[in-house]
Amino acid sequence: MAEFFDRIKTFFTTGNVVVRVGVIVLFFGVAFLLNYAYEHSMIPAELRLAGAGLGGIALTVFGWRLRGRSDTYGLVLQGAGVGILYLTIYASARFLELVPLSAAFILLVALVIASSVLAVLQKSQALAIFAMSGGFLTPILLSTDTGNHVALFSYYALLNAGILAMAWFQFWRWLNWVGFVFTFVIGTAWGVQNYQPEFFATTEPFLVLFFLFYIAVSLLFSRKRDVELRGVVDGTLVFGTPIAAFGLQAAMIQNMEFGLAFSALGGAAIYVLLAWWLKRQAAFSVLLSQSFVALAVIFATLAIPFAFDNQRFTAASWAIEGAGLLWLGLHQNKRLPRAFGILLQFAGAGAFIVESGSRVAPTLFLNSAFLGAALLSIAAGYTAYLLSTKTDVLYSLEKRLRWLFLPASVFWWSAGGVHELQRLVPSGYGQFEPNHVNENLLVLYAAVSAAVITFLAKRFNWREGLLPGFVLLPVLILIMADLSSYSGSSTPLADFGWLAWPVAILSFGWHLKQIDEYPQLCGAWHAGGWWFLTFFLTWNVVSLVYRALPDSAWTYVLWGVVPLGVAAFLLRARDIAHWPFISFPGSYFVWGWAVMLGYLLGWLLITSGLPGDPDPLPYVVLANPFELTQLAILLVAAVWVRGIADTDLKRFDQLLKIGLGGVGFVWLNLTAARAVHFYAGIDYPIARIIETDTFQTTVSILWTLLALLLMSFGKRRVMRPVWVVGASLLGLVILKLFMLDLANLETVARIVSFITVGVLMLIIGYFAPIPPSHTEEVDT
Repeated sequence: MAEFFDRIKTFFTTGNVVVRVGVIVLFFGVAFLLNYAYEHSMIPAELRLAGAGLGGIALTVFGWRLRGRSDTYGLVLQGAGVGILYLTIYASARFLELVPLSAAFILLVALVIASSVLAVLQKSQALAIFAMSGGFLTPILLSTDTGNHVALFSYYALLNAGILAMAWFQFWRWLNWVGFVFTFVIGTAWGVQNYQPEFFATTEPFLVLFFLFYIAVSLLFSRKRDVELRGVVDGTLVFGTPIAAFGLQAAMIQNMEFGLAFSALGGAAIYVLLAWWLKRQAAFSVLLSQSFVALAVIFATLAIPFAFDNQRFTAASWAIEGAGLLWLGLHQNKRLPRAFGILLQFAGAGAFIVESGSRVAPTLFLNSAFLGAALLSIAAGYTAYLLSTKTDVLYSLEKRLRWLFLPASVFWWSAGGVHELQRLVPSGYGQFEPNHVNENLLVLYAAVSAAVITFLAKRFNWREGLLPGFVLLPVLILIMADLSSYSGSSTPLADFGWLAWPVAILSFGWHLKQIDEYPQLCGAWHAGGWWFLTFFLTWNVVSLVYRALPDSAWTYVLWGVVPLGVAAFLLRARDIAHWPFISFPGSYFVWGWAVMLGYLLGWLLITSGLPGDPDPLPYVVLANPFELTQLAILLVAAVWVRGIADTDLKRFDQLLKIGLGGVGFVWLNLTAARAVHFYAGIDYPIARIIETDTFQTTVSILWTLLALLLMSFGKRRVMRPVWVVGASLLGLVILKLFMLDLANLETVARIVSFITVGVLMLIIGYFAPIPPSHTEEVDT
């Protein structure tokens, strides 16, 4: 735009300014005089037209004779004369009907040829612009609002033919621009005010003709000089022509089924042929050929949604065109097209949001709602790619915008897919029959999408393009959490789950393999990945067992057994020197394993407070599914704690041992409560069992036995702290006997408690006296 205003400023501040302004004023005055004289019949029409025509010829001839002057005086007069001749011929044929239309047509053709020859011979773009401006303004200045649009567009076609002829000899940007603006602005104004559907057959040929005219002008200009694709000149012709023409076409055929689709395909075909032809011609601009390829892709892309639903033309076209302009701006290192392309992205998103409540075709995915969102996503993603990889020509603000467009791309793609899958009504199911087809198809959609974007990111060396793949794991976790609540109704592999979940797992694993560029995220996602796979496997096993043994405690057992098996396998895999274990050991063997241990210990404590009926098997203390699994958890945890001395968690070594011992102590007591439940017939809840004399006697004996084991172990290994823990527990038993049991237990229970504990204390005193301290051992 700056160049445009500079041109206007130059026109009015250089050369013979007085004559330039005077000619403009004279031109308007003659037009108004002719119109006034016509309306009031002051002078015979023949004399009016003859005088105007002679005046125009005189100005032209006089200007030609002065063509050698350096102040362009002669050129200005020639332009004015040619414009007056346009007025005269058009008025005589159109309004006064003094000249037959066929004769006027021949005269106008001759005048166009003559004015073009004058401009080309003198190499004067100014004369050409004056002549063409006068010609375009003629029907506007003399309009009576009763015009014939066929005559109007035929007249404009002649003018554009003159511009095309001049483009053959000269590369005059501004003449091309003037012709383009006049043609499409006046055509749009006429269409808004006067177009009717019955005019289609008489207006469509002219629209196509004007479209082809300015494509040809672009080609001729490119043959002379490389197209620059910037400002309001070349960019207007190369990209403005299809935008203006297709916009008018959309308005004309909005009620025709598949009209926009066929129009877009036709535009794509034209640009493909032009790009193919230009590639074979060495005399033309390479960049123009690339631009035509881009336009062909754009039109071919737009044809898809238009074939199914025309409501979202604005959103799709603006978003795609915006991405194209950004590419061109980066290619030419020009800020204006880059800024305009980014603004078009926002405009496209806004237009789509406005249309979000409108009707959507019933065909899933093949409708403008999904395809429009997909196009917005592709445009935003491509924009993010350009802003990420072309940083050498970008400003700091432009670079930061990639963090806006990349999430926007993910959002539009996700929103489009979720919207379509919500509309899906699976066939083969009753109205109220539960199924998970939609959820599993969403898993498949997310998995394939993540795989595609990851592939493209690696293919085009786009580091930020790997980030959307990180969304897959949270999506899978959320869907699994939702579906696992219905584990009793079907297995996860039903309702296309057999396809969706394996594909999702493969996609996730392949993405993990590609993301070494983000080490911190990698570590978290490796850990999250094996946690997810663990619970996915558990979910499948639990669902299968639930179908065979519904409402059985065995399903609770499996939520501990399967994760325990995976955790134990990882302990054995610490020496495997292959990906992923060797690349991210902390995620699998250190803090990642610690999180899984937290889950296992939580499961242990929760299930220890349940009855845990092993039906159809009989209950045997420490030999039933629940307690065997819980004991195995404690043993595997102890092995892991012993192995953390060489890891980042070594500073928590003592704390972890104490915590694990505390959990084990609680588990023993809850296991004793379950034994009392089964053997003594005391029903849950656990609070009722704790209040019984049987349980109190049992734990007194249990604690004493545990103290015996600890003190004996401490004595044998000369580990005084362990012995002290056992002795403390024994002291707690004695305190319990005298402060609680003595007052609350019945006679028999009290006798059993005191006698048993006393005997065990004698055994402890004999076999496990206090071991020597470290100082005593050294002295000895």
